[in-house]
Parts: sequence; structure tokens; C-alpha cells
Amino acid sequence: MLGFKRKIFYLLLISIISTLVFNVPSVAVEQDKPSDWAVEEVTEAIEKNLVPKLLQANYRGSIKRYEYVLLALEVYDITGKEVAIVDKKPFTDAINHKFEQEMVRAYNAGIVKGDGKGSFKPDDYITRQEIASLVVNLLKQILPDKDFTVKNNYKYNDGDQISDWAKYYIDYCFENKILTGYGNNIIDPKGNATIEQSIALLIRLAKNEGLFDTTPVVEESIEYIQTDPIKFEEISTGTKNRFTEEYSADTLSILENLAKNEKVIITSFYDKSTSIALEYNSILLNSPDFEKNLFALVHDINEDLFVTTYKELLIEMFNDGDQGVLVFEQYIEKMKNKEIIEVYEEINETELFSIQTMKDKDNVSYSIAYVQKKY
Repeated sequence: MLGFKRKIFYLLLISIISTLVFNVPSVAVEQDKPSDWAVEEVTEAIEKNLVPKLLQANYRGSIKRYEYVLLALEVYDITGKEVAIVDKKPFTDAINHKFEQEMVRAYNAGIVKGDGKGSFKPDDYITRQEIASLVVNLLKQILPDKDFTVKNNYKYNDGDQISDWAKYYIDYCFENKILTGYGNNIIDPKGNATIEQSIALLIRLAKNEGLFDTTPVVEESIEYIQTDPIKFEEISTGTKNRFTEEYSADTLSILENLAKNEKVIITSFYDKSTSIALEYNSILLNSPDFEKNLFALVHDINEDLFVTTYKELLIEMFNDGDQGVLVFEQYIEKMKNKEIIEVYEEINETELFSIQTMKDKDNVSYSIAYVQKKY
């Protein structure tokens, strides 16, 4: 049963699930797992040797500029193009960096640029609109004769948040199915791009352009390393305190009580996030810089412990979480009847609630998301 519980959490998760940003874990974990939606693409990218070992962990964490360089070079190298190093010190802030030579090579290959003042800011995070521009620029270096015209005009529900300089890049990536939006046509251009999103973008690019043979590999598929359940007594006081500051003491108390239940596994615990596998369902708390999220993957809505826990967390975590509970309750019976549900409801100006159906043959599951914007 333990193995089954763990596998539940890593099934396909589609919907408006926003960027999942994790801090470095305070509890040692051998290897972080990709989000459910990203498992297939991340697995394929690893099989194709597009993901350096360094980036085969913390998939949901925000990607840094030097980390993107490592990924982009893997794609660039598929082409067999040589890089002539003309400028050996293009960035003053990359000198003596652990990955200085990779940044130098990427600059001379034309796949990254600095800020025009001699800086690259290698340890800064990348927004989704920035990575769209980086991906297009990489493609232009690989295929300089390709037509990069955007054929259609696209509108997004958060289009007013897209910077003028980035609109072309986002449109190109969207039109060519390199970049996909969240539910309700949300792009979240200024949200931090994650490692798993970046891997997905680059393998889509590589496959779209036929950079490698996309025939399925006839080998045993990669199985991600499973970790032991988190034991709360082993979590440092500092981590618990930071988690409490981000959420609340009552939220921590809910998790501690859950961990005592033999039908529950706390699969990860971070300063700003945690993942919970119940017997048939799973819950994820996440609070990156730009929003706070409560996600769930529901295979059996009849699991009372899941329903009770999700309601408790809604009320405790969000300003209008009690309103979210009311919306949730409206659809419980429909989920029990395995009905198709597509809900995207604004609770207030900053909070929204979503339920979307996932159907695979005769199996019907649901992804649930409650999101609160922080700005």
C-alpha cells in the first residue's frame, strides 16, 4: 500500500496549476520529483541526455540564468555546431563562477546576451517571458534560415502583464506549442520559470525542429527515486518556524496531525511548500513569491479525510477560504457521480478556485486549485 500511495501523487496533473517553486529542502531528499504534468517530458529529456545531472532535482524550483545556460547548451550541442571563443570574458559577474566557461561558450554561440553593461546576473531567476525570448534566440542560432514570423494574433487573459518587448516571443512560443498557458488562457509572463518548465520548453523545441530522432526509446523507462515519508520530529525548528511564518501555526498543526495517520504520507516538507499523499488523493501547498496555492489531485472524492483536510486548509490558508469551501461543496456530489467539471471561479480580486476533469478511458479524476495572487 505504501508504494501505491506514493505513486498516486505522481499521476498526470493538468489544469491551471501554476508555477511550483520550492526552496532548497531542509530535509535531505535524494531526488526531487517533477510535477505530474511534467513527468513525461522531463523523463524523455533525461533519456535524450538533455538534462545535466545538476538539474535532475528540485524540478519545481525557479530556474537561474546559469542553469538555463546548461540546458540550452545541451540542445545546441545536438546540432554539432562548433563555438569559436572570440570573447573570453564577456561578463564581469561570471568571472570565477563555477560555470563561467559554460556562460562564455553560450555567449560566443549567440544563445545568451548580457545586460549591455557587461553583466549576465548568472544567479538571478528567469521569468516566463524572459525564457520565451531565450528559447527563441536559441532557435534562431540553431536555424538561422528559419522563418520566425508569427502567423496569428493572440490574446491572453493576462496579456496586460506581458511586457511590450516580450509579446512577440510569447506569441511565437505559443503558436508553435513550445509555451502553453495555464487554465483560462493565463500566461503568467512575470512569474518565475521553473526548471521543469524550462526542460519542457527545450525538449518541445528540439522535437518540433527534429533535432533528434523522436522514435520512442525501447528501454525500461526511468523510475524516479522514491523517498521515505517525512518525519516531523526530524524537521529542524528553523524550517518549521519559517513554514509557520509563511502560513500559520494552525496550518503546521494540521500537517502534524495528518502525519500521525497511517493512511497519510507527508512526501516533502519545505520552507514554503509541502506535499501530502493520502490513501487515494494528494494535496500540495506551495507559496512562491508571487502567489500562494493549494492544489489537489482527486481520484476518490469519497475519501472523507481528504475532503475534511482540504476544507481545513482552505479556511486556514486564505482570506476568503470559507468561500472556497462553499464552492468546493457545490461540486462534491458531481465528483462522486464522475461528472465532467470545468470550473474557474473568481472568489475575489486576488483569489480564484478551479476544478478540472481528467479523463483517461474509463477513469475520471479531478485537479483542484485554489490560488491567491500576492500582488
